[in-house]
Amino acid sequence: MKGLLFKITVVTLIATVIFSCTNSNKGNFEIADNGTKYKIHYRGNDKTKAQESEIVTVNLAYRLGDSVIFNSSESNDGPMRFPVTKPFFKGDLYDALTLMGSGDSMTIEVVADSFYLVTAALPKLPESVKKGSSMYYDIKLLKHVSSEEWQKEMAEISRENARKEKMILQNYLNENKIYVDPTKSGLYFIPLEEGKGTKPDTGDMCQVYLSVKELGSDELLYTNFDDRALDVEYGKGFDTEGFREGLGMLRPGGKARLIVPSWIGVGSTGREVVAPHTTLIYEVKLQAIRSLEEVKKDRARYKKEKEAEKERLKKEEPSKIANYIKKHNINVKPTESGLYYKDIVEGKGDYPVDGNTVTIEYIHYDLDGNVLQSSYEDETPFTYTVGTGAVIKGWEEAVKLMRKGGKAWMLLPSSIGYGDYQRTKEIKPYSPLVFELELTEVKR
Repeated sequence: MKGLLFKITVVTLIATVIFSCTNSNKGNFEIADNGTKYKIHYRGNDKTKAQESEIVTVNLAYRLGDSVIFNSSESNDGPMRFPVTKPFFKGDLYDALTLMGSGDSMTIEVVADSFYLVTAALPKLPESVKKGSSMYYDIKLLKHVSSEEWQKEMAEISRENARKEKMILQNYLNENKIYVDPTKSGLYFIPLEEGKGTKPDTGDMCQVYLSVKELGSDELLYTNFDDRALDVEYGKGFDTEGFREGLGMLRPGGKARLIVPSWIGVGSTGREVVAPHTTLIYEVKLQAIRSLEEVKKDRARYKKEKEAEKERLKKEEPSKIANYIKKHNINVKPTESGLYYKDIVEGKGDYPVDGNTVTIEYIHYDLDGNVLQSSYEDETPFTYTVGTGAVIKGWEEAVKLMRKGGKAWMLLPSSIGYGDYQRTKEIKPYSPLVFELELTEVKR
């Protein structure tokens, strides 16, 4: 949990407004017996202190001077919950928490080197951080409970979420006039296209197209209907229990909609981006049942075709870039890396350096001028910390040439883009990338 906590907060580095205690790093710090250098802002009525193995709920910010790196109060996820474990180093956050009861708030001071090199496990200090400089955590402890109490709370929440899921599922069935009976496990199987032949048996290789989304959502979590079919060995642990049951009810050429409640799906813990106690809706087509030998031959043929396509795209990339430059009368020279860059609007202030947190609005085009993605349309500006490897090399180089308020155009070859990796259906291996960028914020 410690590693996960700080991986999220350090790598994401969400820049936000200053925590309510921002200017609290001016003197009056005490040093506790456990080495914590701290300053109390408020003591609540809880006389007990958080202990190792307890679960704490906190509002937490940390900063260099008055420059906030992360603030949970401004995060969409709200307060943070995690166990109190052994400290990373003497006087760190976990030591500080053992000095606090529910309702207490304090600021602690640590050496930035310890935070970045030990807690965050970075290989070296960011260039903007001076060795031996101070970092401050602003902490408000909202609650601390034993792991047993926490498990009871989580069990009660899980029961309530399970109840809500069943209610939402029943409402969905009623509103959509779905009257099929569920199977014994709880799967709702709705035939869409009739197939022919025998149903899959254990060990059969099933050629499958599928899409999946959460009940009540139009956004697909996954689909391969416009791509290559999956080869699934029937009887093996692929995807969810509900999917496997539904696949076994199809015949080659058949298609069905599956309504998969969480108890035969993502369960009470959820999976990746899917929350616990979430019902999923699949559309599944069993294209064919093939032998393992057929599948192996098909995979070998496909691999050979993809390698040939990669080689062709690699050879074509220089001419694609040259034709684009000529067609659009681009008169700027590429940088040493191959980046073509020009300012559209000059910004003001200093150029971003490693350790700065920047916010970027962007439009991504293909070489024909079609918009592939736009943060303006999606209303999702991208925030990241320069120098952390969070973006492709071409972006990083271009952003360091911009200043706040500036807008720029860039074309970057695949060598500083996604290389030989196929990022999306549109962004194939060895794809040059075209962007317009706007640097809207720089936090130091």
